Formats: sequence, structure tokens, C-alpha cells
Amino acid sequence: MNITVTGRHLSVSENLREYAEKKIKKLERHFNQLIDAHIILAVEKLDHKCEVVINGDGVQFHGREKAADLYSAIDLLFEKMETQIRRYKERHQMHKGPEKGEAASINFTSNEGKQVILRQVSNKPVDNIEAFLQMRIDKRDYILFKKGVGKMEADLSSDNNNYAVIYRDLNGLKLVELPRDRGEGGLQDERFVAYSLDIFDDSAANPKVEFKKLSSCDMMPMTLHEAIVEIEKSKKKFMPFFNVESEYINIISKNGNKYEVMVPAF
Repeated sequence: MNITVTGRHLSVSENLREYAEKKIKKLERHFNQLIDAHIILAVEKLDHKCEVVINGDGVQFHGREKAADLYSAIDLLFEKMETQIRRYKERHQMHKGPEKGEAASINFTSNEGKQVILRQVSNKPVDNIEAFLQMRIDKRDYILFKKGVGKMEADLSSDNNNYAVIYRDLNGLKLVELPRDRGEGGLQDERFVAYSLDIFDDSAANPKVEFKKLSSCDMMPMTLHEAIVEIEKSKKKFMPFFNVESEYINIISKNGNKYEVMVPAF
């Protein structure tokens, strides 16, 4: 695993760099498909912060911690990433994973006698353009996808559990995601961040798409039961919504007498 250590407004000593590299390198004993890791160290007032993005084969892990000193912050982050990787492996070993190209799904009957299929989307992080291209390849009017953490040029509050949706409505294509830092209380005043998609070049190899931030978003927070009632009443073919029970964006669609719900895969 290739590891890089950088400081944000901080000069990283050689001893600190070696300590961070050796600590994160130990994660390979839990998951041998790790490819690279980027560690960011920062000091803000009394908080010493450490953040890491680790890319594996088709998966991305992300964590952040703070402590009274950077060595302690690295130790805490190592423990967090150990737990995160172990849980990932346990989930995949328990479910044995779907076949390649096939999404994991759960079938159940709701209290109202409705047949519901929950389909987990891929947990492979992709960027907005990749998601747009995949939606077009699948010939769909919507896609739910996991946004990858990039170069971490933003502050240390970024979160790689951020799923977003691109969908087509009467006004064209939109992208909606949750604010990166929702805090512990779930939704804040700015419930969602929405963008319109202006397509200047529809090339399959290198499309040119501009994302313009919108001042408002009409996505509704609701339970799965409420979403079933709403899509039945509205006669829509599909409907993105914020699931207040899981606190993530879902997409519900109706296929005959069945309801299919696209949900994140954690």
C-alpha cells in the first residue's frame, strides 16, 4: 500500500511521518486489497486532527479523529479504521456478496401487504461525471451512487458515507446530495444541496457537464411507508426521497405491483 502523509498548514516531522505510515500500514493485515492511503495532519487551536482516505479494490474507507496531540490522534484513527475495515469484511463474508454486476437485494412484504424490494447500490465511490455516464449506459432517468472523497482540499469534516442522486424531472437533470457535515442531530436547516446539470457535450468518452448550485430543493423527507403512499398517489414512475428512518437518500420506483427501493450499501 502506498502511503502519503501531508500537513495542513503544518510541517510534518520525519518521526511523525514514520509513525503515521507504520500505523496505517498495519491495516493491511486485516485487508490485503488496500491500494493507497492519504493521511492529513492538522492543528487547530487545542485540537490535533488526523484524517485518512484509504482506497482499496472497489472500496474506499475514510476516517478522522482528534486528540490532545497528533500521536494520540493517529492511534485513535488507527483503531477506528480497524473497526471500519473489519465490519466491511464481516458484512461481505456474511452475505457472500452478489454476483458481478448484480446488486444485493432484500424482499419483504410491508404491513399494508405491499411487496417491496430493497436494492443496495454499489459502495464503490465514483464522481459525478462517472455516475452520469453510468446512468446513461443503464438507460435510466435516475441513479443513486456513493460519492468518493477526493484530494481532501476541504476541511476535516468531509464524510465518505455521502450518497447522492442524479435524476431527471420536468426541468431537466438534477443532482442532490446531503450536506457533508450534518452533525449529530441529523438534518439541519440546509437539508439538501441541489444542482442542475447543463450538458455542453454529450460525448460518451468525455462529456462536458456543468453543475450549477440551486437555491432550493423539492426532495421530501419521509418514511418508506410514506414514500409508497406518495408514489402511489402521484402516479410517478420513480421518486427520490430522504428516508428519515435511515437518514440517507433513497429512490423508490413501481414495477407492476412491486415497489423497488434503491438504498445505500454500507
